[in-house]
Formats: sequence, structure tokens, C-alpha cells
Amino acid sequence: MKAWICCLLLSSVSAFGQTPDQASRALSQRGDLDEIRWSDPSKGPAFRAGIIRALAEGLEVQRGAVKRVLAYDQIGSVKFGLTMGERQLIAEAKPEGLPALKVFWEARRLSIPIQGSNAGDFGLALARSLRKTEAHDEALTIVKEIAEKDSDPQRRARAKAESDTLAFIQVMKSEKPEEVEKRAWAVTEAADESNPDLMLLVTGFLMKKEFAALKDIETENPRWMEDDEVKPQRDRHYHLSLDLALYPSLFHPLAEAESADGLWQAAQVYLHTRETARVVHVLEDLLALYSDSIHSVKAKEMLIPLKASLESGKPVAEAKPEEKPQEAEPMGPPPPPKRYNLFED
Repeated sequence: MKAWICCLLLSSVSAFGQTPDQASRALSQRGDLDEIRWSDPSKGPAFRAGIIRALAEGLEVQRGAVKRVLAYDQIGSVKFGLTMGERQLIAEAKPEGLPALKVFWEARRLSIPIQGSNAGDFGLALARSLRKTEAHDEALTIVKEIAEKDSDPQRRARAKAESDTLAFIQVMKSEKPEEVEKRAWAVTEAADESNPDLMLLVTGFLMKKEFAALKDIETENPRWMEDDEVKPQRDRHYHLSLDLALYPSLFHPLAEAESADGLWQAAQVYLHTRETARVVHVLEDLLALYSDSIHSVKAKEMLIPLKASLESGKPVAEAKPEEKPQEAEPMGPPPPPKRYNLFED
């Protein structure tokens, strides 16, 4: 028993690095983790076994060293157990898990209509991972099958949401910019939080549009501050840029990549408007909350002259950080996030 548990723990650690062959072996060595109920109760109570794969003719199951195939019309419902590695694959849906996710999806895909099957969970995780690698057509094929055939209505709804996200990506590629923007605003106005991926996608898209509009209106109207008609338009683009940039970290902080990117984009807005103190606040939040972000190194570099500017009262281009002795203590971790109002005028 101890050896079996140890094997499960080891497989969970390397779940994202599994080759297809390793994932296939893991499927066949799961032990009696699953539960199967007969469609005809007179055949006996539910029993435990390891479901290896769903074949055209039925489920291939294993108990001990014995394997057999159960016809689908004999099965009333199933309940899949999950190893730690399988839970990780489903929950995180990372591109590096694609080889293992594809094996699990193909092994369980035909069991989708069976009550209790979790094949759709692996399919949705696979679709999200494929979306991250821009394999949109393959991902769309998978979610459409789940939306049509899955026995669980909640999973069908999740598949529909993922299908909507993929469809918007296709719109972004194929439609005219003004049509894409119109559809994006329609999504944000609906504020459908049941599909956070789509909300994150469209808010990121619109943030870039609003920031570009902010810069354009200032370039075309150098004296915008004195123009009663232009200033409200400029201010609207400014506030929308920030609202959209900060949306991920405020409402979906666990979406780390999008949240970190949003904070970085907010810093760019403040840089453009020469609000040095706010740039520093946002970059410090970025480093405190998302230290592993792709923006971290650049954020640390930017903070040095920005803080020097605040301390000296000189413009960033003229400010120089105070020289420190060579044996000075290394910088500690970034400070905790500050509490400040990013939306005030």
C-alpha cells in the first residue's frame, strides 16, 4: 500500500512533464480509484475498479490483474477518482500539460454521455491549454463536443463559455477593427462573470484601444487641457484605460498573467501622464503580488530612477539614484501592496 501511495505522489509531481507513453502507463496503474454502477440494479451493488479507457464497444476496466470491457448499456453511472497529478492537470491547464491532457481526453472522450464521467473536465483543460498555444480550431472542436454530449449541465455551460471565448478570438482575427471593438464593448456591458476568460480577453483588448485613443487625442490637441470639448473626451479615455487595465487584478487576482499585465499597462498609462508617484505604487504592487511575472525584471529596473526622481524632485531623466557603498546590504523583498485610490482624478 505504501509503495502504491508513493507512486501516486510521484506521478503528481511530474504530471506536467509526462510524455504520452508515461501518461498512458499512469492511466493503467491507477488502482481501484473509480466506482461503477450497473444500469440493472439486480446485477449487484456498485463496485470499484480502475477505468483505463473508453473504447467504442465499452469501458475497459481493471481489477487487480484482470481486465475486461463493460458494454455501455450495462453501465448506469460512474464516479472517477482523481490522483493528485490528475487534479493538477485539470485545475491548472498549462500548455506543458498538453501531452498528458491529450492522452486522458482521448482515453475518456467516449464516456462523456455516461452519468458521472469526468471526461469533460479533461477536455476543457485541454481546450484551455490549446487556446494558450493558439491552437484555436482544435480547442473549438473539443468544447463543441462537450457542449453537445456531456451528461453534466454545468460542464456543458462551461464548454459553451469556452466556445464563446474562442469565437471572439476568431472575430478578432477576421473582422474589421471597429466591429471587434463594438462586440468587445457589448461583452463588457453584459458583465457576464460566468465567463471570466472572455471578460479578461475583451478588457485587455479594449484597454489597448483606449490607451491608443488617449495618446492620439493628446497628440492631435496639444492644448487639450484648455479645450472644454476635448478635455472630457481625453479624460474619458484616461479613466477607461486605467479601469480596464486594473480590472484583472481587482476582480480576478488569481489570473496571474492577466493581472500582472494589467498592472504593467496601468504603469504605462501613468508614465505617459507623468504621474510618477502612481507609477511607483503600481509597479510595487506588481512586484509584491506577482513577483514571477514576465514584467518583474523591467519593473525593478524602472523603479530605481522613478524613486530617485520622487526623492530629489527632479524629472526622471535628470534624477540619479544615490550612490551606495559597495558593501551595502542587498535589497529586500518588495514592499506589500499599498492602499490607494487608482480611480481618483
